[in-house]
Amino acid sequence: QLDCGAPEIVTGSRDGAVKVWDMRQGSAPVVDISPETVRGDGINRNERRDCWAVAFGDSYNNAERCVAAGYDNGDLKLFDLRQLAVRWETTLKNGICGIEFDRADIPMNKMGVTTLEGGLLVYDMRTQHPTKGFSCVEERNAGRSVGSNGVITGPKSTVWAIRHLPQNRDVFVSCGGTGSIRLWQYEYPEKRRKTDADENEIGVSGTLQMLHASTVSSQPVHSFDWHPDKLGLAVCGSFDQCVRVLVTTKLNLL
Repeated sequence: QLDCGAPEIVTGSRDGAVKVWDMRQGSAPVVDISPETVRGDGINRNERRDCWAVAFGDSYNNAERCVAAGYDNGDLKLFDLRQLAVRWETTLKNGICGIEFDRADIPMNKMGVTTLEGGLLVYDMRTQHPTKGFSCVEERNAGRSVGSNGVITGPKSTVWAIRHLPQNRDVFVSCGGTGSIRLWQYEYPEKRRKTDADENEIGVSGTLQMLHASTVSSQPVHSFDWHPDKLGLAVCGSFDQCVRVLVTTKLNLL
């Protein structure tokens, strides 16, 4: 679906391998980023973490492309496919369930990450600090239930997915383990970067505003997709084996 570069897909697996596939190149992956195998036992489960989420990004021309990968122990890694190297990595508090760039076919702008225990993080990917990496804003209650009067209640729950609105990259939904869907808007700061004491540029994160919340199922909502052309039309899937078609109005006013 990308306008630039090869028509590829990326997969993450339980053995920790991240693989990029080009359907024109046969049955073998064109890139295989697998953890090192410990000698003597084949696959050491203590060394190989489950890869739960992957996403393409930074594919703004025919040469550049990166892959973000999230693991069950909270590791978050950004791989540069042109250099075949780890560009950046960090570790979050909980396992990572979902990753998405706000746009995959532009220079990296923002990246959304969802985790177990209700974690929702949005990274500003425009400025990378040499030691601190990318700045982010975090919402720790994104997976909890939201009542009809807007009161957040209940225990923390997994946020299974994040999906940005195709017509507005600053608007996105998060899918919660309580069966709720939340609509968010990212607001940029006045300045997206500043200079620290060592004269290095560091990113400045924005803020998250929850626009709306709705409970659509008694079971976790684990998948969601916006219609690429019809603003506000979407489909979601949940653990109750139901597929629901949703309509969100007034998105043109944001």
